[in-house]
Amino acid sequence: MAPILPKTKQKVLHYLKVYVDEHGYAPTLTEIAKFLGVSALSTVHEHLEFLEERGFIERAEGEERGLTLTRKWHQLGQALARSLAVPVVGVIAAGSPIEATEHREQTLAVPEEFVRGKNAYALKVSGDSMIESFIADGDYVVVEKTDFARDGDTVVALLDDGTATLKKFFKKRHFVRLQPANRQYKPIDVKSVVIQGKVLGVIRRY
Repeated sequence: MAPILPKTKQKVLHYLKVYVDEHGYAPTLTEIAKFLGVSALSTVHEHLEFLEERGFIERAEGEERGLTLTRKWHQLGQALARSLAVPVVGVIAAGSPIEATEHREQTLAVPEEFVRGKNAYALKVSGDSMIESFIADGDYVVVEKTDFARDGDTVVALLDDGTATLKKFFKKRHFVRLQPANRQYKPIDVKSVVIQGKVLGVIRRY
């Protein structure tokens, strides 16, 4: 899956594509700065270095318009074209549980195959208790809104005290185990838990 870039980086890439399609060559740094509404060329350099380091563009040293879009950019463009916007409704703890809150202030573009036909939302991850499942602090988890989970599912779990956490779900005979994916954390054993959703995928913004 192609990474979802920060919005400004996406804007720069889109501008480069449109400019190259129209003119047959790349814009200058000054033209990119004008498009972004910034005066400092160093800001443009930072954006281009970011994109070059991640393989979306290639630059020829010493050439003012020596910039080309790579195959990786086209893969990203195809992924974004097939993406859907889901609401980011808050923060979820991957560590100690935190108070459950909901804020619908932004949306996140996610691959269509993640959420097709599902009632989905996104949460920003706080903490490192799920890093062995490749869910890191600052990532976004895409969640299907459901109250049902099978053993081994990664879930958004609401505890009796009103706190919420992101853990793997296991139903035991007399209790529910919420298992972290980090050996430094202990599992949480509770008599009951409310499942608020099941993780469909993870988005990491570079």
